[in-house]
Amino acid sequence: MSAKPKWRLLRDGITDPNMHFAVEEALLRLTDEQQMMPTLRLRQTEPSVWIGYYQNAKEDVDISFCKQNGLKIVRRMNSGGAVYQDNGTFCYSAFFIKEQLFHQWGISKTVDLYRFFGQVVTGLCSKYGITAELSPVNDITVNGRKIYGSAQLEWYSAFMHSGSLLVDANIEMMQQVLNPGDLKFADKGVKTVRERVSNLMELTTQITGINQVMQDFIQVFADLLSVEFEESGLTAKEQALADELYREKYSKPEWTFAAPKQFTTLVSTKIAGGVLTLKCNLLNQTIQSASIGGDFLISNHEIIENLMREWQGKPVREAAKVIPQQNLPEDIAMGLTRLLHQIEEV
Repeated sequence: MSAKPKWRLLRDGITDPNMHFAVEEALLRLTDEQQMMPTLRLRQTEPSVWIGYYQNAKEDVDISFCKQNGLKIVRRMNSGGAVYQDNGTFCYSAFFIKEQLFHQWGISKTVDLYRFFGQVVTGLCSKYGITAELSPVNDITVNGRKIYGSAQLEWYSAFMHSGSLLVDANIEMMQQVLNPGDLKFADKGVKTVRERVSNLMELTTQITGINQVMQDFIQVFADLLSVEFEESGLTAKEQALADELYREKYSKPEWTFAAPKQFTTLVSTKIAGGVLTLKCNLLNQTIQSASIGGDFLISNHEIIENLMREWQGKPVREAAKVIPQQNLPEDIAMGLTRLLHQIEEV
């Protein structure tokens, strides 16, 4: 019988959310440079709010409330929606070489990873007698209420898949800090964050605390993905790169609160992966500049950057013809096409 693939288990204990994301990017970069074995990183941070790469903090977070209550806000490198984190939640990130492990796992599309890693969470829930199910694209729900969400990011040859699990989070605080727009819950049958989410500890008496859940998660991950863990800390090179990224990027307010650009046209739509917003400056129905935002899910940012460059100087109708040429997820492609048609009809 062949030996199980070895993964590193990393529990570095970093609780500052800005440094946390500096470490995440450092690990992703060094994975691409073939300087890391596949790694599962588990972490918790101090109470804070993390916004998705394409989000605007002013539109999705109560910034004033966060300041009053000492809650840091930080932008993630991956896409998706704003989340509140405290010591009642735990997160993980899996870092690996994309082609190598996709082949090993029989995966052809990046979107398939949401279900692939989701089986670890549903398996964990089964351990506690909880029936959970994947709620496309990236959530896991119990009785229609969200307990888990995930996002992912490509960096050349490297891939990072991250997930966050609600165990005993302060839902009332979450309700206060997050400001989802009306479109966010348009297809969920709820109107507030409190109605949408649930903690694991509300659903079972078999959990004594978050440390138990984290340890059980490690075991279920190892069993279902058939890997063997070797635990170790950050290397000197990883720490040095993380320190640099913290100084130059994640500690700077302009990373999270980028100066807003002015646009004359704004349209939004709900897609399977979230809310998609298109902002444009138009001249005679020709796109002078554009910005794509929202809490939608895409793992490769370069696709979005390429699309916006291709659109510049094109009539709206011609811009729509560019979309099928990009390797966009189907829901984003359909959503952008719909938004361009709305602009054209104005």
